[in-house]
Amino acid sequence: MVVGREAWVVVLRARDQRQSTEAGLVLTALEIEHELTRLDGRWMISVPAELAPQASAELVEYAAESRAPPVGVRPIAELSTGWGGVVVYVVVLLVVAALTRRYAFDYDWLASGRIDSTRVLAGEWWRTLTALTLHVDISHLAGNIVFGGFFGLYVGRYLGPGIGWAAIVGGGALGNALNVLIQPARHLSIGASTAVFAALGLLVAYTWRRGFWKETSWRTRIAPVTAGLGLLAFTGTGSGVEGDNVDVMAHLTGFLSGFALGALMARLELPEGPEAQRFWGSIAIGGVVLAWMTALGV
Repeated sequence: MVVGREAWVVVLRARDQRQSTEAGLVLTALEIEHELTRLDGRWMISVPAELAPQASAELVEYAAESRAPPVGVRPIAELSTGWGGVVVYVVVLLVVAALTRRYAFDYDWLASGRIDSTRVLAGEWWRTLTALTLHVDISHLAGNIVFGGFFGLYVGRYLGPGIGWAAIVGGGALGNALNVLIQPARHLSIGASTAVFAALGLLVAYTWRRGFWKETSWRTRIAPVTAGLGLLAFTGTGSGVEGDNVDVMAHLTGFLSGFALGALMARLELPEGPEAQRFWGSIAIGGVVLAWMTALGV
């Protein structure tokens, strides 16, 4: 029997041909008669009027299922907003920058706190921490504030501001120590970027092992790792311009140190209470203060 065109109803209009094709496959699987046409740049699917309610309901359900997260995806619990740790991080960098620029209290802060591989290997461990707070100029400082604040914000959300930033500071110091061991000759460096990339590595490993895509296919599970390596390659290798004095090895060792810490912490049941966060936050700040007191002989 031939059905007149007036008895057909349009149940889908789309500019994307793929969307209309998928909808047609859904209706075909359900054995719902339909027709795909194109008019004025839009793809339209029409069905007999008596089948329109069923077809519309099936397409709405299919669209909802398509937007749903994959099976196994689960969010990671957020322990804080993350902003508290970021504020402290920015304040510390700005204060040290001001003290360094003014040679405050008649100290040469740069010479006392920078990474000097010869001195670190001779036992001046505090340089692995103090160097994280020193910067060459305003642009160097600003870059580390922006990227460190961004990565640190999410570390603080997932691990808490105290535990998260203690891990970032520890990863940065460990990255500096590894860099000293790797460099073939006397090596001088400064900057929070080692800790910035430790924060990135920490975030990558923790989200990879703890949540989001943990129970999905391996291709989906490694998405955080792939994204992290992409960011490392894009932001951690410098501009490529001659004279661009970027310590690429420090970025790499920082990332690897943070990644190792993140993978380890993802396997542990970390304390979540405010007391634990305050304790570890105090450890992070106290470690930096102690390192500077030692460096300046206070």
